This record gives sequence, C-alpha cells and structure tokens, in this order.
Amino acid sequence: MHQLTLPALRADSALGFLAALGILELTTHTLDPATGLSWHGPAQPAILHTTHPLTHDQLAHHLQQQLPNDPENEPLPLAPGILSRTRPNRSSPNEPLRIPAHEAHHQLAHYTQTERDTAAPQARWFTALTNQCHTDEKNGHHYTTITPLFAPSGRMTLRQNWAKAAAHCTDDPHHLKAALTAWARVPDYAGASLDHHSHGPAHLHTDGQPAQHGVPGATWLALHAFAHFRLTGNGHHSNTTAWTTTPQGPTLTWPTWHPPLRTTAITTLLEHPLLHHPNPPHTHLTNLGITAIYTTHRTQLSKSQGPLQPAHRTWPPTASEPQAHTETPDRTEGKCRR
Repeated sequence: MHQLTLPALRADSALGFLAALGILELTTHTLDPATGLSWHGPAQPAILHTTHPLTHDQLAHHLQQQLPNDPENEPLPLAPGILSRTRPNRSSPNEPLRIPAHEAHHQLAHYTQTERDTAAPQARWFTALTNQCHTDEKNGHHYTTITPLFAPSGRMTLRQNWAKAAAHCTDDPHHLKAALTAWARVPDYAGASLDHHSHGPAHLHTDGQPAQHGVPGATWLALHAFAHFRLTGNGHHSNTTAWTTTPQGPTLTWPTWHPPLRTTAITTLLEHPLLHHPNPPHTHLTNLGITAIYTTHRTQLSKSQGPLQPAHRTWPPTASEPQAHTETPDRTEGKCRR
C-alpha cells in the first residue's frame, strides 16, 4: 500500500476529521476499494493508503471528477435519488428527507434490494441521512428525522448544502486541492455548521459586521463522511454513531488510530463503547490502535443550532487544557477570522 499525507486534514479538527472520512468514502467507491485511512498521531494529519501511488494533484483531480454535473438536481451522484428528493407538498417538512415512516421503510427495502443486486450504496446513504427508526410529528403526521451532524439554519436543507459546496468547487477547481494541503476560505460561505472558524462575529471584523468565511472544498468532502454515521432508534429516542447528548449539549466524539482502516472498520470503531468511557483503560484503547480521542459540542444560536465548537482532547489526558485548534495556514480569499 502507498501512503499520501493530507496536511490540511488534522485530527484535532472536526471538519478535518470528517473531510478525511469523506475522501475515504469517495475513493473507496470510485477509485480503489482497498483504500484505508490512518493518522500520523494526535493533532496530526491524516494518511490515505491506496494500492497505487497518488500525489495531491492526482487525488484532487479525481475528487474533482466526482463533483455533480448538475448539483441543483442531483447533488449526490455517488448515491443518486436520495438528495434529489423533492418536497411533496406544502404541509410536509421543508427538508425532503423527512418523510412518513411507512414510506421510509418501503424506500429502504427498495434500496437494500438494489444494493444486493448491484452493490450500489443507496441503502447505506439512506440510513445515514434519514432515521426511519425515529419520527416526530408535524401537522398530525409522523415524519422521519435526519442526521444530527447537519444543523440547518432557517429553511436550509441537506440538498442545498451539498449543492452550494459543490458549486464553489466547480467554479474554482483549486478548492479541492486546497482542502488537502492548505484551506482556502471564501467570504459569505457558511458551510454546513461543521467549522467554528467559518462563523465570524461582528466584533472580530473591521467593518463591525458579522461575516462567514467557510471552506467549500473541505466542507464538500466532510458531507460525504456522513455515510459512516448510522442512524438508529426505538421510535421515541434516536441514536447516531459517535453522537451523544452530554451536559455540554449534543456532542461528537471521534478517535485517531494508527493502523489503516477501511470504511466499515471505522464505523465499528466510532461505535465502540470505550470512546465514551469516563476513564478508559489505556491498554484497551491502544490494543484497538487508538492514539487519541476528541470531542466537540454543538453551539446554540438564537434561532437555530450553530457550528461545532473547537475540538477538545479527552484521551490521553493532558496536564492542562489543550489550546484551541490552530488551522493549517490558509490561502485566504477576503477577510478571515483566524
């Protein structure tokens, strides 16, 4: 196996971690089914393991080829038909992936049969974006919920977030290479609430106005990481891989690991109970290949949930609180909060 270090995708950043998983998802299904992912260590970059050698330019070019040709109508060509769903009527939820439970069960059965017949990944994607095991009520009907990794603001939908990130990457092909090597921030792009650096409050800008400076390349890749996070539940309560509710609020927990792992193994590791143990045995974690564990909490805005907070390392313990994550130097477009 050949190794390619991805210097901009660091383990101590939620967006960096998710973007690395997104690259693994894309390359596994479109380039090399034996692709693996590992990390240089705590707070260190990701390593992509492939059968054939790759350069950053070659990987960026391949990822560019996976961008949707028509993002407004089909934002996720890797699993067509899921994000291209439309809202059936005005009384239904604004998010088209929130659908009646019986319809979700029927749709999943269809996707599962298709996966058996053709190995298409629609069933995996459907269960990662739409939770058919948990519903809530709207206008007297019970609709499925969606992944909590996505925090919509206003009437924003998953489809719109995917399409907007893809459009930026199509307009400027450098965004995907920048996602691998040195992030490029874009004014007035908010991303998908996966990056606290993209939200700049007014007091941090010379004009006294709040501003957004998101990373479209890393965000588009990170959205593809959602396939690693399964949605389950018992009808009344929902569960998501690596996502829990803590006194600090909704929390994402993830490890870094040394041996290269493939997609299924990573989901298994993300669901391991030791990740959430208050005092995990050191040898038990190292036997799993884990080198560090991080958490981040979802912020709360006045009318919606906000971006994920800076990552905090929970294991191995440090003598003092770690400093906030510092990004890989940006190729900045416009003003940027650092």
